[in-house]
Amino acid sequence: MSILLKGGPIAKVIRKEIKAKIEKYISQGIIPTLGVLIAGNDPAVEVYTAMIEKNCEKVGAVFKLYRFSENINTEKLASEIVDINRDPLVHGLIMMLPLWSHIDEKIILNTISPDKDIDGVHPVNAGKNVLGEETFVPSTAQASKDILNYSQIEVSGKHVVIVGRSNIVGKPLANLLIQKAEGANATVTVCHSRTKNLKDICRSADILIAAIGSPNFITEEFTNPDQVIVDVGMNESIDKEGNYILTGDVDFNSVNDKVAAVTPVPGGVSPLTNTALLNNLLKAVEIQTK
Repeated sequence: MSILLKGGPIAKVIRKEIKAKIEKYISQGIIPTLGVLIAGNDPAVEVYTAMIEKNCEKVGAVFKLYRFSENINTEKLASEIVDINRDPLVHGLIMMLPLWSHIDEKIILNTISPDKDIDGVHPVNAGKNVLGEETFVPSTAQASKDILNYSQIEVSGKHVVIVGRSNIVGKPLANLLIQKAEGANATVTVCHSRTKNLKDICRSADILIAAIGSPNFITEEFTNPDQVIVDVGMNESIDKEGNYILTGDVDFNSVNDKVAAVTPVPGGVSPLTNTALLNNLLKAVEIQTK
């Protein structure tokens, strides 16, 4: 039977550590504050924002919401973000995507201060990640590494195959795992929709990370019995009764009991994305209060 790698118990331990650090900052008169910027109308953004607010409450951080109307243009939104960058009481910022269609996403993301970019999307932070320097790493990428490390899955020297090359998971995660550092030192292969012989490459992996954004894409044919699978996918679908359900990029029923270990969806990587984001907030506070 495959071992289930659950993120919830790990997140509980990490949240306790985060809460203690936040309480220490508060005792010094510093109140860690996380700002969420919304300039769009995607329902999934509202769900994620509510989750961030809830997790801030759990650890004693302040949550602050900035919502912008559809009639705002790129220049005005960038100007508003510059003002928030200058606010010493707001330590971390996240720009929720997608933006209104007429807004230039690249300009907006580049406007967020690198010292407040707790989502790790600014080119400065992305570059530091490539170089292996201390920086903000996108929370889902960090969470994928965390669930392996906290579950005591050996990464060093192992062949890790990542299916997906996004700027918030595939690329930064590959950079994390290839570094000469504790919990890393892996040999990493990044695959995508144009990869030939994808099933063969995936079967060769000691650790397979599915981050392709396609529900139930990874089946038993992609796996081997000694493999560890990390399923990053969070896809909404409708069951036979018409209810919305979350499914991963891995066909869980197909691979369960066929591999050494696998993360469930939900309850695998997702709880650790929240703690990774809060740890980035603490990192931002440290940078700004030195």
